[in-house]
Amino acid sequence: MDHRWLKKNTKAEVLGYRNALDALKEILETDFKKQEAVRDYSPGWEYKQIAVNERNHFIDELIKFISITKD
Repeated sequence: MDHRWLKKNTKAEVLGYRNALDALKEILETDFKKQEAVRDYSPGWEYKQIAVNERNHFIDELIKFISITKD
């Protein structure tokens, strides 16, 4: 559980959100799958690859944040 959840809420309150957070995690894992690396090396491909890397990293961090099963 991320410590930021417990700043303003008790552990019991956070665990009350478990169903919603689990549903959100499932949506993120199924509908927002990681994107593949850029295979088109036309001009500007570096920026496209940076965008893909940032998107994938953001989704990983969001999933890690909403996972409340870890203590």
